[in-house]
Amino acid sequence: MSVPIIVARISQGSRPMAMDKTTALSRIPSLSELPRTLIDKLVEVSGIQRIGKGSTLFREGEHAHFVYALIEGSVSLVSGPRREETIADFIDAGDIILVPPALLGLPYMVTAKAVTDLLVVLIPAEEFRRMAETELALAVALNRLLAGHWRLLLRHLTQTKSRDADTRLVQFLIDGAGVTRGAARFTLPGSKQDLAAHLGMTPATLSRSLKRLSPLGVKTAGSDVQIENIARLSAFSHSQAAARTQTGA
Repeated sequence: MSVPIIVARISQGSRPMAMDKTTALSRIPSLSELPRTLIDKLVEVSGIQRIGKGSTLFREGEHAHFVYALIEGSVSLVSGPRREETIADFIDAGDIILVPPALLGLPYMVTAKAVTDLLVVLIPAEEFRRMAETELALAVALNRLLAGHWRLLLRHLTQTKSRDADTRLVQFLIDGAGVTRGAARFTLPGSKQDLAAHLGMTPATLSRSLKRLSPLGVKTAGSDVQIENIARLSAFSHSQAAARTQTGA
């Protein structure tokens, strides 16, 4: 079964652009090193599509019809009832969104929403599962991908359960900066309200934490973040960890 390329506008005023599926899959690190013959098999059964900001890719409780390889944009994974939603994680370009439901034939445990405009490769779940069971190279790549996701999940759970709001926020900012020294500037994957939900705090608590971090050189304007010195933030995080150790917290 072959799914046609769907071309759409990224934003108002931009020209329609198409990317071939081989090039798109080369932007997914966990798939880019697969043998060319296997890439060709994935390309043959897949489609590529642009999805608008705010769209829902799938809902909690639904079964997987596709595996989504995220080429451009950011996706939030949302759980919980309306008005009590928690953002379990953000998925950024270059990753694959929730492989286990497709492999296991089980329903999704979260809802996926487009935080920005997206470009995704859609691989039919049944075909993907069959290849994962019969193609050793893909099985190895998925083992590595899922092991990395598991480590990130455990890290997030540990931080959420054992760290105060300021320390959780600092670690998120350090991770988002992507550098270990000097100044940094980046854009949050969603709104500040989304960030608060992800870090397990209220928007008001997040606002107070950001104000307390201002003397450490953290400045925000909407979703834009500017950090004067990453090393200073890291030192603060380490001092907080040492204080918790001394107090037994």
